[in-house]
Amino acid sequence: MALRLTGGRARGRALRGAVRSGVRPTTERVREALFSILGQDLTGQTVLDAFGGAGLVGLECWSRGAVVTLVEQDRAALVDIRARGEQVGATWTLLRGDIYQRARRLSCFDGVFLDPPYAHDPVQAVERLAPLAKRWLVLECERGRQAPERAGELPLDRHRVYGATSLWVYRNAGPVC
Repeated sequence: MALRLTGGRARGRALRGAVRSGVRPTTERVREALFSILGQDLTGQTVLDAFGGAGLVGLECWSRGAVVTLVEQDRAALVDIRARGEQVGATWTLLRGDIYQRARRLSCFDGVFLDPPYAHDPVQAVERLAPLAKRWLVLECERGRQAPERAGELPLDRHRVYGATSLWVYRNAGPVC
């Protein structure tokens, strides 16, 4: 599968390297839809990509001007993410470890993106990590899974389905953290 960034300063850049077995990259279609909802310009926003996976959403946010922190538990996946970032000159913070343990030591972010492994409970991910989100939180999960009506203080703005993937977008106009 060829990986390509869809927007921002690295728009159209193809990323070399295979995706490891067990890693499920967010598809181009879903990433395009996500940034159609959030906006194309994230300049100056702080963003947490809580379950790094292939690193594509974090790179898309960085490409659109965000200050990105990405957390990934798997060492090999993090090596691959770092290599993808180097291909486009990304400047971001990459952290290895369990996001739930790391969350206690992280500050709040303007936006939080959650794409937990499908075996994880998406409701638990939202409930445990929503306190880190000031302006928006997005949950990507398997179609048919349920998510809460609120992410902490953030109300559900919209729920969209793209093939086998659901996006749950929570937003608030002002800071809550």
